[in-house]
Formats: sequence, structure tokens, C-alpha cells
Amino acid sequence: MGPVASVMSGYLAMRTLGTGIRRYTAPAVMDFTRAGGAVVTAAAAFLENLGWQPAEVEQVLAEYEEVAERLTRRYDETELFYPSTHGVEAETSAVLYGLGRLLKPQTVVETGVADGRSSWLILAALENNGTGMLHSFDINRTAGRLVGKHPQWQLEILDRRRPESSLTRALGDIGKIDLFFHDSDHLYLPQLFEYERAWPLMTAGGVIASDDVNCSRAFLDFCGHRRQRPVFLFDSRKITGAMRLPGVAQRHEARLERLG
Repeated sequence: MGPVASVMSGYLAMRTLGTGIRRYTAPAVMDFTRAGGAVVTAAAAFLENLGWQPAEVEQVLAEYEEVAERLTRRYDETELFYPSTHGVEAETSAVLYGLGRLLKPQTVVETGVADGRSSWLILAALENNGTGMLHSFDINRTAGRLVGKHPQWQLEILDRRRPESSLTRALGDIGKIDLFFHDSDHLYLPQLFEYERAWPLMTAGGVIASDDVNCSRAFLDFCGHRRQRPVFLFDSRKITGAMRLPGVAQRHEARLERLG
């Protein structure tokens, strides 16, 4: 009920104050249902709606059970800095691992690390893939304690006085992106800025995903302007959104050629 209560309050504010405050109010439930894509409550349905077959989704989510157990042990042995609410929630956690395994990305970018729950999950997928690199960005040097060090991980602390220009430069150095995950500043303009910067760098069949899309209308507007139909996951407190770029078939064929 958490996400529903949040978006309902945004709807009431819009009805009372008008559309001029669009950037400063949370989206309403109807905004998600009108976006054209699926609205789900489970990781499996979310991944299937992004284009993967039920059998392959079931396989990676079965793997995730053991991964989740390892993550719980990692929490027990790590002194954390951030509140637990900063981490992605249960179904979103499974989605991140699933995306890492199913998409088999060579380049993953995430913004916002906190203790590193999402980083740890993505890296677990990349490690099982045996390939790929995660580039994570934060403005706090305390970020990433759950991960520590990992050969497939590059953490960059951005200049907190100029995070936008720092991120733009860093993305330019990285080049093409297969999976982009936003989990940093959840205000409208910072969210929209990150989606816009990632968009031209995305590969065919790649995925742009975002935690906390219930905090602002940025993800809805971003997808709507590009005529994309995102998928939304209503987790226990927050809503995660994702869209998959066209070109899935071409990407799959290219991967088969590399393997051959």
C-alpha cells in the first residue's frame, strides 16, 4: 500500500493546485496505468514484460535465492553507514540480478550507491556471467561498503559541487551502455537529466531502469516523450520503472555471432 498512498497524495495535490506544479508533485496511480506498459508486483512478471521468456526468467530467479542468502550474510558481517531504507527493496533486488543475468551486459552504469546493495546484486550477476563491468557513481565517499572491492567494479565519487558535469564527462569516457540504473537524487530535474544523458549511449535492446519513479514524474515524462512503454514494479514502499530499447533481436543475433 506504500506506493499507492504516495501516488494518491500526488494526485490530490494536482487536482487542488493545477498542472503548473507538475514537476513538484508525485505521479498518481492513473499516470502509471496510462503509460501504456504493464504494472506488476513481482520480479518475474516485470522481467517477462521486458521481453524474456518465462522459462529463462524462472531459471535466473531460482539462482537468485542463493544469491540473496549470500547477500544476507554479507550484511551480517559489514558495518553499514546508511539506513536500510536507502537500499532497493526485495522484488527490485531480484529484478537487478535478473537483468544482469538475462541481458548479459558488457557495460552497466548505476547512479547512487549508498551501502551498495544494488551494486552487490549487479556484480553477482556479472560474476556469474564471467564478463561485464559495473560503473557506479555517488557523491559520498562512504558509498559501497557492502561491495568493498571487486575486479568488475569501478566506483567513482563525483564532485558534489558539479555532479552533472562530472557525470556527463564520465559517461562520455565510458561510451556505450547496455544497462543503466538510476538510484540517486530523485527530484524531477536530476532524474530527467540522468535519463537524458544515458539515452544516446544505450545499445540496441538495452535497458534503462530507475528506482523511486514514484518520487517525481520524470521517468513517465521521459518515456512518454519517446513513445516508449515502460514497465512498472510496485514494490512494498517504492516503484521501480524500466524500458527496453528496440533492437532486441539484433542484439541477440550479434551475441550469437560472438559466441560462434
